[in-house]
Amino acid sequence: MNNYNIKVFSISLLLTLSQVILSQALITNPSMEDQPADATMPSGWFSASKSTTPDILPGFWGVYAEPEDGNSYVGLITRPDGSFESIAQRLGAPLSKETCYTLGLYLAHSDNYTGYNQPLKLRVYISNKKNKREQLVYESPIIEDEDWAFYQFEFIPLKAARYLILEAYNDSGQRAWKGNILIDGLSQLTICNRV
Repeated sequence: MNNYNIKVFSISLLLTLSQVILSQALITNPSMEDQPADATMPSGWFSASKSTTPDILPGFWGVYAEPEDGNSYVGLITRPDGSFESIAQRLGAPLSKETCYTLGLYLAHSDNYTGYNQPLKLRVYISNKKNKREQLVYESPIIEDEDWAFYQFEFIPLKAARYLILEAYNDSGQRAWKGNILIDGLSQLTICNRV
């Protein structure tokens, strides 16, 4: 093996080992598994919005779609008064500043969520402080389909971050509405695969 091949091999090995280390439970309960219930947090997650909690589905509020991954998923809503639901968790290890990460998740919409039937977007934030949205790292398109679709994105933290926040978002300007978004099957955070 010449020096060039040794360098390429070493870089590939280092990236692979980094991905294995980073995938060691950075996100707890990425599939939102728990006993379905209304106004309840799935294990490993906490509410990141004041006085409001998501629902663990299916089986409540008229939502009976099958999960994409496992036995349950989360539903987040927005309300006409401008309030919205969001969930968060402290990651198992901090995200490093100026390192590229990849995250994926399944999103869907329910046409029957007890009147909260308008489509929404999902916003994903990272932060080094609980319940504080320090860096927006992803905003989905408006999710209108009842079938699950996988969305994957890359982001680079501007500073170290310990928290991941998922937020229901309505970008209709001044008009708030009764909407919902369903979330399931997050991937683990991995370092971007760029060689």
